[in-house]
Amino acid sequence: MDSKAHPEKLPDTIPFQDEFTRKFMVSPKEVKEGYYLFRSKTGGFTMLFPKDAKVNNGFYEKHDKYYESSVIAGVREEENITYSVDLTYEKRNITNEIDINLNLLSGYANYNGKYTKIEADRNTIYFAKNENDISVDNKKNIDYKFFAYIKSNHSPQAVRFIYKVKCEDATRGCHIDVDREEELAKMLMKSIEFHD
Repeated sequence: MDSKAHPEKLPDTIPFQDEFTRKFMVSPKEVKEGYYLFRSKTGGFTMLFPKDAKVNNGFYEKHDKYYESSVIAGVREEENITYSVDLTYEKRNITNEIDINLNLLSGYANYNGKYTKIEADRNTIYFAKNENDISVDNKKNIDYKFFAYIKSNHSPQAVRFIYKVKCEDATRGCHIDVDREEELAKMLMKSIEFHD
């Protein structure tokens, strides 16, 4: 998408009204209800992108065609829930070193455990989850994380993926359907397609 496109002629949704996020959108048409198609600036991968989220300009980083890091953040106001997706894309031979990359991911996710291997035609997903108590002043708040190392089966490409969800305002509290959030995270993980 052309970031200079007239916002008034585009969908009245966060990804198209936010100038930075608009640069990653393939088309203003939803590819699945509530989701657009996101294309990384390296051109290395595409994935589903929620229509209530945006790419955080301050956390974006790209190096040539081999490395890209971005944070997608969204708020579900009516549910008092905030979520984010940390994505780190790499295209180099180090992506084939699965154990090294899983150790790295475990460090980022504050996790000490095993991964479930999910095999697909194009990618292999190494999935895990955990939760952290981030309560403050007796205001209960749990940070749930669903994360994966998503490796292309056909090229030295991979994405480190961390989906986090928590109450936006702990004083109001919220109900997080953990099973639903896990399914949502897995759907986004499985939507990743690598491109050479």
